[in-house]
Amino acid sequence: MRLLFILALLLLPLSAIAAPYQIIKDKSTIKFSGTHAGNNFEGQFESWDADIVFDVDNLASSFANITIDMSAAKTGNAMYDGTLPSADWFDVNNHPTAIFKSTSFEEKNDGYVVTGDLILRGVTKPISFDFNLEGDSPVNMTASFPINRLDFNIGKESDGLAEWVSDAITLSLDITAIKQ
Repeated sequence: MRLLFILALLLLPLSAIAAPYQIIKDKSTIKFSGTHAGNNFEGQFESWDADIVFDVDNLASSFANITIDMSAAKTGNAMYDGTLPSADWFDVNNHPTAIFKSTSFEEKNDGYVVTGDLILRGVTKPISFDFNLEGDSPVNMTASFPINRLDFNIGKESDGLAEWVSDAITLSLDITAIKQ
């Protein structure tokens, strides 16, 4: 009986096992954008890591864990770059990383939806966002979705009414990876 079980496991199609992906860092970005005093701004997280296991035929065993170094947020604007790490904004001394941990994936007509928990400044909120995949290996995953900065107490003391900085901050992911 034990031998039959082992043989059955060996005969499972390889597609039933979700595959890990290695991120190609120089072809991948995580950006953020919003408005300040009516002007658009954009920045990028220059240091982050991702652990992604994904299979379109086995979404139940797929997952994505992304860790972002919040001190590596850069906009190219000295004032913004000096303010972002402060206690009222990203509070990098007490919360050096933001973490996204997926809880489920679903297929849609034109792509996929991932749901998970975003942990930012010590606040955990469930989020869902659509993403698209192109290619096989390497694969390119793109997504763009808003989060409300005030939900995570970002800039709440100095701009809690979003009079200067938009409450909606758009996160844009463009991740290229190779199936392992």
